[in-house]
Amino acid sequence: MANINDLWYAAKKTRIVYMPHKLLETFGETSVHYSLVTELEGDRLKLRTGVVKAARPRIVTPHYLASQALENFGEEARKYFEDLLARKEGAGILQYGLTFEKQDFGEEELGGVLEEVADQIARTAEDNPNEVRGVLTGTEQFWEISLVFFLRMLVSQSVPVNVREMAGQGLFALKNGVPAAVHAEIQQDFQACFSKEQADRLGDKLRDYGLFDQYEDQFFELYEHFA
Repeated sequence: MANINDLWYAAKKTRIVYMPHKLLETFGETSVHYSLVTELEGDRLKLRTGVVKAARPRIVTPHYLASQALENFGEEARKYFEDLLARKEGAGILQYGLTFEKQDFGEEELGGVLEEVADQIARTAEDNPNEVRGVLTGTEQFWEISLVFFLRMLVSQSVPVNVREMAGQGLFALKNGVPAAVHAEIQQDFQACFSKEQADRLGDKLRDYGLFDQYEDQFFELYEHFA
């Protein structure tokens, strides 16, 4: 396992050749396409392409986000992201939370010069401005770190618009220090709970959110029906 300095160095070495003009959706899912080029030995390159699903932004607690932020990513990518959340620059993600699920992955070896190949791919991406697609280069060993770095930059550009649109609907209003959207989601979960299994999942969720104490009486009143 690489140490945290290796991971941050890999992020530092990442070059975003093309950043999409289209932002992450505020009230829906976004398909984020990426093309990532790295150098191999013997003047060979590797091109990785894929889609990362950015779920509809949800306002969640930091306690929950730290354990749920990335799906299907490797341990080193998770380690880098957790360290990112601990720093001030990760605060934008904490405001509303995005879940990334890596899918539709493909890779191939190419010949050529890294910068030239990446620039050529970027020109193709520019021809599709309505598609959320990024083109980037990174290190072969830690290519996932470069992908997370790109996603972080995309989030940082989307945050002002997403937050403004969500705030316009009152979703960030606080009640007992917790955004209204979180309380509304939990109340919907209570109303949709009709079995012990669902109640157990709701209890786990309350603990994941760090809110079990606030809902303890309501939870056990519900749980009594299934005990």
